Amino acid sequence: FIDKFPFSSNANAATAGNLTVSRELAAGQSSATHGYTSGGHPSSNIIDKFPFSADDNATDVGDLTALRGYIAGQSSSTHGYTSGGYTSTPVGIIDKFSFTSNGNATDVGDLTAARYSPAGQSSTTHGYASGGGPSSNIIGKFSFSTDGNATDVGDLTQSKYYIAGQQY
Repeated sequence: FIDKFPFSSNANAATAGNLTVSRELAAGQSSATHGYTSGGHPSSNIIDKFPFSADDNATDVGDLTALRGYIAGQSSSTHGYTSGGYTSTPVGIIDKFSFTSNGNATDVGDLTAARYSPAGQSSTTHGYASGGGPSSNIIGKFSFSTDGNATDVGDLTQSKYYIAGQQY
């Protein structure tokens, strides 16, 4: 299901539509007009897109470079990103896909270490993947303006995974 709830008042969520395939442990990204769900378990590479302006089902608009779940999502103003994840082992892939045209993602770099279930965060200029399994406390940072690998910019207070991230 795709659920929605208002930010302007306290209220319960309502179903707004359905994803193209039922899955869990996927990444989420947002453009100014659409929400995206990418990857997920069991082993998915689907990039789904759904509108914010109307209740509607998602459409499959592309594929990630690899089947994987347990991934983090990041968003720039023009692209969605997925980082990390798990196939049969942890991976360090950073994928990028366009918000302006439908299509497949491209592999644009790697995290500092292969890991699953990191938290994804976004600033206006960079994506972050923090923590992740197995036993990572790394805060990795990658640029939205140039493709490339993440750099280690700090550490969490302890190793954590299956955690959530927020956007500034």
